[in-house]
Amino acid sequence: MSIPHIKDCVLLIDKPPGYTSFDSIHRIRKTLKVKKCGHAGTLDKFASGLLIVCVGWATRLVPFFMGMDKRYIATLQLGVATDTHDSEGLVISESNIQCTVEDIRSCLQTYFTGHIMQAPPDYSAIKINGKRSSDRVRQGELVAIAPRPVHIHNITVLDFDTACSQLTLDITCSKGTYIRALARDLGLQLQTGAHVKALRRISIGDFSVTDAMTTEQCNELSHKRIEDIRGIFTPFRALGHFGIMAVKRDSLIKIKHGKLLGHDDIIYVTGEPVFRVVPEGSEDLVALAVKDEKGYRCKKVFIEELDKIDTME
Repeated sequence: MSIPHIKDCVLLIDKPPGYTSFDSIHRIRKTLKVKKCGHAGTLDKFASGLLIVCVGWATRLVPFFMGMDKRYIATLQLGVATDTHDSEGLVISESNIQCTVEDIRSCLQTYFTGHIMQAPPDYSAIKINGKRSSDRVRQGELVAIAPRPVHIHNITVLDFDTACSQLTLDITCSKGTYIRALARDLGLQLQTGAHVKALRRISIGDFSVTDAMTTEQCNELSHKRIEDIRGIFTPFRALGHFGIMAVKRDSLIKIKHGKLLGHDDIIYVTGEPVFRVVPEGSEDLVALAVKDEKGYRCKKVFIEELDKIDTME
């Protein structure tokens, strides 16, 4: 598999701190000379870690990654609150630390485990009447973002450095969870104030930052073969948590025209409830299908890949 295939793929990027998620997208778009490039979940500029980037027609896969659980290692500074709830914001309050690690664990268990309601930070990309909340705040407007349900699957204290009042947490949470908001709310509950000093995303679903490429490797994409760099997935392999449906090549025309697939069209089926549809003997992802009472229905068809197969044949 050579470099042209990289232009329709899923990349795992280990984003360094100091760069926005858009910076990473811009770099990849420029390196690969592609127009379509998008990420599945923003990382704040001060944060580092795993960023899933979809390139070419694989940008249509972004929604399938957005809903995955995420895991972070977060270092919180207790005793200091900032307006953005991170280290880049302005200090708005300071206080002495009276709590113990037992107090912290009890607070986390009581208020920050399971299903909780969380108000996103005012400094966020959430749009209010078509305009980002953060932009409105910077222009002096008062904003009010309603709390939203999120799920904290696990939150563990890794370290509490009492000398500098820094708390390190291992957090596994659902889509939509703001670690900055969690720091804000924990600081309020402990009556100390708090902000996120450092944040690293270490996994999204089954994807790990240990499998991601570095910024340097990302810059080399234009003159490397796909097998030479870790962190590159074909669309088929990126959706490895879905089942597989191999179909006869004569049946590809039915997929192209939106027709149901029957048992006569299928070579084999494994897994459930969503199936990656591929031609017999291939890993070219042409559609995603589900089963209903009438047969197998393709819910999403990747015409770009179907046209490529037609050209090759």
